[in-house]
Amino acid sequence: MVNMMSFFKKKAAWTKPFPEKVARRVSRIPTGELENWSEQALTEIGKCLSKYAKSRDPIYLDEAVKGAEALHAVVAELHSRMTN
Repeated sequence: MVNMMSFFKKKAAWTKPFPEKVARRVSRIPTGELENWSEQALTEIGKCLSKYAKSRDPIYLDEAVKGAEALHAVVAELHSRMTN
């Protein structure tokens, strides 16, 4: 019975500040592409924040948050690759 119980054991809750789906995708991207993508993401996040400041349209904040979450996932992945 012990083996059967571990079979139905719940998966640990995702606790990182970015979606698990993003982390899975990022983990499959080569390091060089991640480095290039991170630079582009910073530019896009900055543009979204600038557009929000001008128009006060919350869609730009939503896009900036999504971009920041993805950037965080990329930087975390790069860090993990360099320290392991």
